Amino acid sequence: MNSPSPPAYTSQTLIKGLRLLEALVRDGGRSTLSAVAARLALPPQTAHRLALTLEAEGYLVRTAKGVYRAAPRLAALAQPSEPRPALAAGLRRPLARLAAQFGAYAHAGILEDSMVTYIVKERGDAAELFTAERMQLEAYCSAIGKILLAALPEPALAAYLAGGPLIALTPNTITDAAVLRDELATIRRTSIAYDRHEIRNDLFCIAVPLPPEDGRIEGAISLSFLGRTPDAAVRRKAIARLRAVARRLAGETGQAGAASSART
Repeated sequence: MNSPSPPAYTSQTLIKGLRLLEALVRDGGRSTLSAVAARLALPPQTAHRLALTLEAEGYLVRTAKGVYRAAPRLAALAQPSEPRPALAAGLRRPLARLAAQFGAYAHAGILEDSMVTYIVKERGDAAELFTAERMQLEAYCSAIGKILLAALPEPALAAYLAGGPLIALTPNTITDAAVLRDELATIRRTSIAYDRHEIRNDLFCIAVPLPPEDGRIEGAISLSFLGRTPDAAVRRKAIARLRAVARRLAGETGQAGAASSART
């Protein structure tokens, strides 16, 4: 059934773009842009122009030649409510100071449905970074995600590693489950995780865990350096400042004693 004709005052270009966006999201990357456009009776040139615009604005991502799916920015809009609002509120100001101090981005995240959900993003860099609060990203290639994966019980971690392919987002992305497992073992010993240009070629991230809740790590915080790789001295300083924020949170929420008991 054809859609009813829109009122004369509406934007035909916007209507076409929204219909194309909906069709591509529903398709989930199974069909090419040309096939989706044909189903909508949309001229190929128009569909191509609209898809390029939606990609440039961060609503679509190209996964293969002529194949598009929903981008993280679009997924973030669908999150209905703010997760862990009390935790986010306690971290916002210290992470904002940290971001400004290092001229970087500071994030806090939790693990939901095997994905990292960002609950805080604070900007200390003039350039724009694609991340957003309530947005979800894959855990295996992010510093926060690696901290949270390393904290999983063994059965849950084994299920995650067996759950599907680890897709390479850059040449540095870890795509071998055994290699990732080894890195997670190191993270459990050191309580430090890195994204070494694994999500984007121009992004380097450092993360540490937040204080355990009921003996289990439920969140992590990170500094993300866009367009530069921090040297060893900056990395050491960043780790120390991140850990200081985590310790302060433990003191403010009365978790310091619980964390100590969990270690004994």
